[in-house]
Amino acid sequence: MTNGRIKKLKGKVVYYDYEDIFYQSERAYKAMKRDSIARAMQQKASKASEDWKLREEKKQARSKAKKAKQKAKVDKLKAKFEEHAKAREQTLSAYDFEQWKQAELDAIKALENKHELYWALQETLKQERLERMEGKFRSKYTRSRSRQTVFSILREDGTEEVVYNADTLGLLADGTFEVEYGVTDMRLYIKGRQDGRKHSFSDVYIGASTGLVSGLLFTYFLDLFYAPIPPTIGIVALAARNNFKPSPKLEVDPALLQSEAYMDGYIQSAKGRKIFAFTVGAVGGMGLGIGVAVATSPLLR
Repeated sequence: MTNGRIKKLKGKVVYYDYEDIFYQSERAYKAMKRDSIARAMQQKASKASEDWKLREEKKQARSKAKKAKQKAKVDKLKAKFEEHAKAREQTLSAYDFEQWKQAELDAIKALENKHELYWALQETLKQERLERMEGKFRSKYTRSRSRQTVFSILREDGTEEVVYNADTLGLLADGTFEVEYGVTDMRLYIKGRQDGRKHSFSDVYIGASTGLVSGLLFTYFLDLFYAPIPPTIGIVALAARNNFKPSPKLEVDPALLQSEAYMDGYIQSAKGRKIFAFTVGAVGGMGLGIGVAVATSPLLR
């Protein structure tokens, strides 16, 4: 995954496009094969029915009539051209006649191309409808995952197939396009995300202390409603920091510390880990502080 995690799929990848990666379990694959045979037999029986044949005949009749109508328009335009060609040739100069002739021929060709494009589009739409129907059928037996979150597919035989694509993020002020990390930099970013998850969890103690003191003080002297304010400020302060560095215990290659991609990944994971640790500690500490304050406040009166 692009966040550095390895997700084991319950099945195998069978297909992927620009947006999604599709995978199936062995059981789902066998069920799809079984049901596809029954579906094919049902479709064959449907096409043998009189109702289906009648509908197809009507469709073909409509297509034939439309093609005849289109051909009639082209023939009419050609006949009009031939009818006026001799008269134009006699009344116009050679240059003007050639200009007129070319314009008329272009108009005829444009109309023919328009009709050809129409039928090509109809055929494309027909194929797309069939593909959507097939896709809808397969989707019942197939799961998917967004390709934007996947870096590569690691197969059981140990091979790797990189599916990551760097997208364009926008146009910069100097006229160049800002793009996501390439494959090499994304590997470094993923390595940073993985190492960042090993960052110290010690902020849980800081959060617990902050929550405990906040819960005690605000419950004793003001109102426990305001107790979450100090922990919230601490979380915001952590979120604003971007100077997290790997611990020497990780023994990170010094070259990685000079990589912007690696450090971006490390900081993102480390920041998330610190915020999570602080939040867990703060919630626990604040709950304890409020509980102690509520229990002991009558004794202090």
